Amino acid sequence: MRSIKEHGWVFLLLVATSFLAFGKLMSTPIWDPVDVGILCDANQLVRNPGAMFTHIGFYFSQPLLQLAFLIEYHFFGLNPSGYIAVNLFLHAFNSFVVYMLVHMLFPRRPMAILSALLFAFGVGSYGKVFMGVHHLEALMLAGLHLLVLYFFLRNDFRRDGSIRSPLFLIGLGLFLVTGLTRSASFSLIMTLIAYKAFFFKWRMGRAILSKDLLVFALTGVLFYLAQGQWGYRQPTIFDNTGSVEYFSILSLKNIFRYLNLMFFPMQQSPILEDANPLVIAMFQARSVIRFALTLAIVSYSFFGFVFGSKAIRFFIAWTYITLLPFSSHTQSGVWLNLSHLYLTSLGFCVILAAGTLGTSSLLKKAGVRRFVPFVVPLAFVMASMGLAHLLNGQHVLKAQSPVATEMREQMVQACTRRPVRFQEQP
Repeated sequence: MRSIKEHGWVFLLLVATSFLAFGKLMSTPIWDPVDVGILCDANQLVRNPGAMFTHIGFYFSQPLLQLAFLIEYHFFGLNPSGYIAVNLFLHAFNSFVVYMLVHMLFPRRPMAILSALLFAFGVGSYGKVFMGVHHLEALMLAGLHLLVLYFFLRNDFRRDGSIRSPLFLIGLGLFLVTGLTRSASFSLIMTLIAYKAFFFKWRMGRAILSKDLLVFALTGVLFYLAQGQWGYRQPTIFDNTGSVEYFSILSLKNIFRYLNLMFFPMQQSPILEDANPLVIAMFQARSVIRFALTLAIVSYSFFGFVFGSKAIRFFIAWTYITLLPFSSHTQSGVWLNLSHLYLTSLGFCVILAAGTLGTSSLLKKAGVRRFVPFVVPLAFVMASMGLAHLLNGQHVLKAQSPVATEMREQMVQACTRRPVRFQEQP
């Protein structure tokens, strides 16, 4: 009860922030064929839930995700508002875990609240991850990832990393559940190693490769082997025609492309056709801007590792590690998905909050001018809201097109006709 009184109001604040900022998305009709496919799958599987363990599915193969969609379909049917509302609530919950995590690593509540608020406003990911039914995958994965990290760190704080602690067992159980959403086990283990390394002195010199970490690593390896033996694995996007060196360099370039996108979220898009001249001019100068941003990112990463606090070093490492699973998702790099930045944006929000509050504290005797540093996070919030509004407007236009209208009509017909026997896929 004491924890609820102490932190409960922050959770309510983050729920209100999420729905006020992105609640309009709930009124957008279904426009994405992927969402239609998921709802049609759910319509079939809801009559035979046991089939989801052998059913590859239109977009997902993980039983936990299919179970979540079945529950949503039971309550919401073909109404997209309920699905988006669940996504927003899950985002608010993830924002609260961000608050608890930062509050544990930084002994300053204002930094934890500001970091969580920036995350709730979609700073760094710009709201795209809330705009479709199928984005539940990314939100669930991020929530599980954050919870595993929270319980692992809390167990290290309170029980010195004991493997008999309830906190450790909860974290290990959630770690296994992450494998039922998407393969993110190894990036999560790397995050745990980074924590052990950067907080080594603060942890009183306890071993980095401690028992709790080794149990997580062994569990991840066994789960990976089991998934390869019995689970469904999507083929890699790359074939055998290119060299390993080429794709390694390409993956490294994609990491910096994503980091640039977090600061400068401009890509070739129909949105630019109606943009004002200033935005078009910035887009035309994108090569110069991205080059300068890359230099700034490399510089900050280097000096942050050398001179930053242990927590800043950890969140810099977090930013790079959480991008690794997405670094080889595109060969050309022309199209990068903003939704992949959702989990990564936590590091950006924490670093932005730390810089803002740190600069403001230096100006505490300057009167009103001490609030000037808050202009920077406010600008990112406005950019996130503006881009989310433009993207949603584009989706509304797609939803009003004859193709999307016909697609929804076919979906309604397919989901309301007399059910046929569901054929399981091998």
